[in-house]
Amino acid sequence: MLTWVLLTACTHTVASPPATGLPPAQISHAQTADGWDLEMRHFPNEGPPVLLMHGMGTNHYNWDYAEEISLASYLQSRGWDVWVASVRGDMGSTAPPRRGAATYSFDDIANYDVPAIIDSVLAQSPHEQLYWVGHSMGGMLLYTALTRDPGPIAAGVSIGSPATFAEQEQVHQVANTASRLIPAYGTTQSRATYAAIDAVFEFNPMVQLLSNPENLDLDLAQGLADVGMGDVSRGMVKQVHVWLSSGDFVSMEGQPWLTPAQVPVLVLGGSVDRVAPPANVEAACAVLPECEFRLLGTESGLSTEYGHIDPVVGVTARIEVYPQIHQWLNLQAESLSTR
Repeated sequence: MLTWVLLTACTHTVASPPATGLPPAQISHAQTADGWDLEMRHFPNEGPPVLLMHGMGTNHYNWDYAEEISLASYLQSRGWDVWVASVRGDMGSTAPPRRGAATYSFDDIANYDVPAIIDSVLAQSPHEQLYWVGHSMGGMLLYTALTRDPGPIAAGVSIGSPATFAEQEQVHQVANTASRLIPAYGTTQSRATYAAIDAVFEFNPMVQLLSNPENLDLDLAQGLADVGMGDVSRGMVKQVHVWLSSGDFVSMEGQPWLTPAQVPVLVLGGSVDRVAPPANVEAACAVLPECEFRLLGTESGLSTEYGHIDPVVGVTARIEVYPQIHQWLNLQAESLSTR
């Protein structure tokens, strides 16, 4: 969702979308060291805990909007103890008093939100480690967690998560230029811009950019977009500018956010993903020693080509992508239990 939020920036407030989606059995909260309160949605079962982390400019609805496109529901029904996290700036988060809610960066999420979320899940679980599935930015946050402290993570899956920005399409160059034009204060209100073009959803060029439109149920996708888009801070936009300008996945201080860690990771990349081109996604496996890359597309025997969002919310995701994630996580859990 990086390009969408950069190209649809404005600075007025928008009312929160109405409550919908699959109701969790429990909602708890994680408290960060710098004072943010983060909502944690729990879909319980008897198996190991698996944490689902959404991408930039989205929220928990990308995992639990509707049964047909819910990885949370799919994994829960197969025994996993599923946790869907919110990060700062989401509708399920509360900023501390006198703290600018629009100034945080990706580094803040990595340094504060991720440790608090991991601690919260494991404090409520009999297990000592959790499993992680992250889409786009959610997978990038997996990489930061492995860099900071891999101990609590048994295994992880990233979906459309760039480990480098070396390969860039024209849209990335446009986004990099656009990021310089965003005002110094406030958030990028992507929901507001989306509302203005909601009536022409099927012809929205962003749908073409973010997905293989043939792999979307347009009614479901439009409903999800109505509630599943989140606002993005100026600090996040500045950090995306750093990534696109340098070509590297680094902190604001220039330190790499992906370093080797002895944790199994499955990396999934969409064959026609224009936001996170496959080469940028596969690059994670050049760093992680226990890494497997899979290309999602007809070249790999699947029924269709996958873009950026349809591995999570596409028509065929539940029958072609979700099973791959579940089976791979299951193999890692079985391997861990025999050690």
